Amino acid sequence: MRTHLQLLILLILVVSLVACGERPAASTTVQPATPAAQEAGAPASTSAPPAPGATPAATATTAPTATPELAEAGTSRSVPLPLGTELRFNDWAVVITEVARGAEAAAAIAGANQFNDPAPEGWQYLLATLRMTNISTEQEAKSVLFGIDLRVTGDRNVLYSRASVVVPQPLEGELFPEGSTEGQVAFLVPADERNLMFFVAESFSFDLDARRFVAIDEGATISPDPALEKIAPTDVGATRASPAPLGTTAVSDDWEITVLEVYRGADAAQRVAEANQFNDPAPEGQAYLVARIRARYLGSGDPDTATGIDQSAFKVTGAANVIYERPIVVAPTPSLEAYLFPGGQAEGWIVVQAPAEEAGLTLVYEPLFEFGNTNRRFLGLE
Repeated sequence: MRTHLQLLILLILVVSLVACGERPAASTTVQPATPAAQEAGAPASTSAPPAPGATPAATATTAPTATPELAEAGTSRSVPLPLGTELRFNDWAVVITEVARGAEAAAAIAGANQFNDPAPEGWQYLLATLRMTNISTEQEAKSVLFGIDLRVTGDRNVLYSRASVVVPQPLEGELFPEGSTEGQVAFLVPADERNLMFFVAESFSFDLDARRFVAIDEGATISPDPALEKIAPTDVGATRASPAPLGTTAVSDDWEITVLEVYRGADAAQRVAEANQFNDPAPEGQAYLVARIRARYLGSGDPDTATGIDQSAFKVTGAANVIYERPIVVAPTPSLEAYLFPGGQAEGWIVVQAPAEEAGLTLVYEPLFEFGNTNRRFLGLE
């Protein structure tokens, strides 16, 4: 009996060991269906687990997309502040309360002074009314006239300065802290220009972070043209030995410059004399040269910073290898004088002076206050 019991126990142990040593059946893992598969009623996919000791395959991950940082309202032309917003600077608080343009502005300006000229064809007056308050901590009176740099821009990427006309309510006077006044400022802008907005900054301030843009047109917004980044400088006009031919555009890092038209001798002298009654004739042995220039600013820096161009950036040289200083005269209308944002373009006349008989005259364009010669270009005049 005891022997039979021992045999029974031994048999149970053998059966148990065999059962524990069997390979288990493969298990099934259900992956969540994609939304598209769920909608289509597709069956969920199945997959086997990795074999023991195998290295799991790396799971592909999508790199996160960088979210562009949005500019603070008013700090960029892309997000101007709404009209009527109070702007607070170091010394002044400013609110542009009203804007008139077109026939309304023209009538107001015509009525303000009989000597005010009507807007040129294709242009219109814009009349801004603003309230200014002295918020300075200095207990001194400050001039309202020189307190704020107020200009206008639009989708032509040109920054327009104040028009030289008498307005119905001049912005003038001096204010102690907490003193306020209202007045008007007039501008001339193209009649068909859109996305108009004000550029506002404290006068004589070089703090770009303190400038503000205020919308005139509802929904106004301006962003730089991406195509500008694809324009590369060329060698045309890069050296004095190979100036850009008359009518050919010279392209530098920041500018496209083209000489469109040139007058010399008696024709140039007449144009200078007609430009302003106080312009003197060219000195003995010298001659004026009048050129019409087209300039386009490409810009390689801050897209909301305008850069100026005028005839002070141009001089002339010739066969004698001398750079001749520009004469102090008023150029014919329209003179080349503009502030341009990237993509902005201007055309106008400049006046230079050289010996009457000198040949091989070449115009030299070199922006003022620049270090290096990356934007210097030589432009043929003959």
